[in-house]
Amino acid sequence: MSGRYSEEQHPTVDRLELLRRWWRLPAVTRREVRRLSRAGRRHPDPQVAWVAWQWAETVLPVGAPEPGRWRNAVSACFFWLLILVDLVAAADPADAPQPRWLDRRRARRILRLGPPVD
Repeated sequence: MSGRYSEEQHPTVDRLELLRRWWRLPAVTRREVRRLSRAGRRHPDPQVAWVAWQWAETVLPVGAPEPGRWRNAVSACFFWLLILVDLVAAADPADAPQPRWLDRRRARRILRLGPPVD
């Protein structure tokens, strides 16, 4: 067993709910999770660590290939284009956005740490 999230293990929690849990965390907490994951550490609060872990598993599907540089560059261009479109369209910030290329990179860092221990 890989320890990765699967719907067989958690059939009652849907993908969008896991994304919403992450986005409901305060921005400061999400920033701290990202900072700690870059340093190779988990968040000290076990609940936040689990939310981050589940978010990362949702964003980065099992067996997802590592993207190449060309794909990263194209994804970055579309990322900024989507931000401009969101700003012009005045999108609701409470709406849980779909994962983007930067989220996948952040998720990879969190998943490298392994699941939080209870």
